[in-house]
Amino acid sequence: MTFHITQVHDLFDQLAGLMDGSVRQQRHAWEQRLDIPSRIGTGSVTRTLIRPGMEIMYTDAVFEQNIRLHIQEACQLFEISYCLSGEIYSEWDGKRAYTGHETGSVLFLEDVLVYEEKKAGIPHQLLEVRLTPSELLHYAGDAAERRQMESWLSRHRGGIDRYPDTPAIRKCVSDMIHCTYKGAMKRLYLESKALEWIALFGEADCGDSSSGGIVLKKEDLEKLKQVELLVERHYEQPPTIRELARQVGMNEFKLKKAFREWSGMTIFELVRQKRMEKALWYLEVEQLNIGETAVSVGYSNASNFTANFRKHYGCNPSDYLQRIRRQELAERRMDSDRQRQ
Repeated sequence: MTFHITQVHDLFDQLAGLMDGSVRQQRHAWEQRLDIPSRIGTGSVTRTLIRPGMEIMYTDAVFEQNIRLHIQEACQLFEISYCLSGEIYSEWDGKRAYTGHETGSVLFLEDVLVYEEKKAGIPHQLLEVRLTPSELLHYAGDAAERRQMESWLSRHRGGIDRYPDTPAIRKCVSDMIHCTYKGAMKRLYLESKALEWIALFGEADCGDSSSGGIVLKKEDLEKLKQVELLVERHYEQPPTIRELARQVGMNEFKLKKAFREWSGMTIFELVRQKRMEKALWYLEVEQLNIGETAVSVGYSNASNFTANFRKHYGCNPSDYLQRIRRQELAERRMDSDRQRQ
């Protein structure tokens, strides 16, 4: 699906059009719910319009196939999001980011094409607050505060970055998802919580001394790509950070920091991602049992494998296999019905 975003509110409207899904107006015009068509998956996307230039989107869905989006951001967009579950890969301007279970992300983009892919077969729960930078700067009390906020924004310009995860942010996100207010009170509550979330993000972000970017030279990028290749080849028994640093000729501290900034994940998270991706192959295609799959992707303990699988995909391997079997049974029934017709 291809999107051309010229204002903050375009994404939901174009998503509904491209999916050809049913959009249900809630009791008030400022809240819409897109029910995802069965051919694409199950679940919904809910959009709450706070005011022009600011909205909240909540996705709760499982997709039948990998969802691939090409999003041309033709307007300035500031967004903070929190992924409770799911697997999202993003790529833009030669950069990349991976969003997984319990990951908070911030982006500030303009005039850039973003490729985004969402993994099929696993629950995706994603909460986003989307707004224009001018809406954010509206809260600056004076010129000094405005300069401070502009400096804060510039740290994330052109990027999709992780921000420090805190218990306060997780609680704020949970409060928004489980809001029980109705009508105008709901809108007021969600707006206040969205602003609280932004404030908590700003506090955590500014207090994270490690979040400052580092300058990567061309040879550094080549070394990071080499590290990624080494991990992909040896994910069952991955090299240590020290071994990787020695093989590519980069000190350990710079390697860890640079790799996370370049890829959007730590080296350990990349190892786990590759193991989990291969695990699906063994379960679905090779039809190995859970214990055999665990050993094949580098786990000596099946319970550790199950825990990591659940953390990565939001369900146990046994639940995933049952879902696959139900899908296969449904497909066989459909084929049988077509043959009878």
